[in-house]
Amino acid sequence: MRRRSLTELATTPGLISGIYNYCDRWCERCPFTSRCLVFATEQEYEQVTETDDLSNAAFWERLSVSLNEANRMISQWASKHGLNISELTSEDTSSRQDRRQNMESHPLARGGMKYANNAVDWFRNFDQNADGVALELDSDRLDRMRDAREVIEWHQYQIAVKTIRALSSRRDEATEELLDEDDQYPKDSDGSAKVALIGIDRSIAAWRLIHLSLPEGVETTLPLLVELEGLRRRIEKSFPNARSFIRPGFDEILGELN
Repeated sequence: MRRRSLTELATTPGLISGIYNYCDRWCERCPFTSRCLVFATEQEYEQVTETDDLSNAAFWERLSVSLNEANRMISQWASKHGLNISELTSEDTSSRQDRRQNMESHPLARGGMKYANNAVDWFRNFDQNADGVALELDSDRLDRMRDAREVIEWHQYQIAVKTIRALSSRRDEATEELLDEDDQYPKDSDGSAKVALIGIDRSIAAWRLIHLSLPEGVETTLPLLVELEGLRRRIEKSFPNARSFIRPGFDEILGELN
């Protein structure tokens, strides 16, 4: 059977223009695979497994409920341990010019990588005792743990990657003469920062699911939640328009204006 060309695929009815520019590339969990040119291309050339858009939408709705619960818990835990959440937005402004030359060394990028490494360490320690833990968990909690881990591990490094792209785009935008303070065009820096923020939101919600499944692990996972909360606030402060950035499809149809 002849493979369709990219031009032919682009004429598929119902495609959302540019939806793939600000997604997390998790096609297996996306509710818009049937309307994405990138997915259609991969399906044509790499035989990507078909997914159920409706069931995936329900998956993210459940995670949204978990996020709301996690946000409340972070504040309570921080208060209990004498942590001032508002101080997590502070950032060392020294050598700012040097950091711009290498976005990977920016405090936001370093914060994202630090969280990712800490998450990897947590699961490594967890896996060392996984057999014993599994014996204590019922099937529902095991399923919840698997779902949560899938979300966390998908986003753990992507948060830093999208943050670096946002920082790099902002630097490029600042050098373009056509973009000034009054420019009304959506900025890639804001869109990329929003994807990073959504990754943080989903990770926070997933850690909350782990709390529900593994209550005895709360003291070891809450520091990761506070770390994510601090990074979330710092990105929001650095990119104040990121949350209002409208991603094609996701925000226009689902209304995910986080």
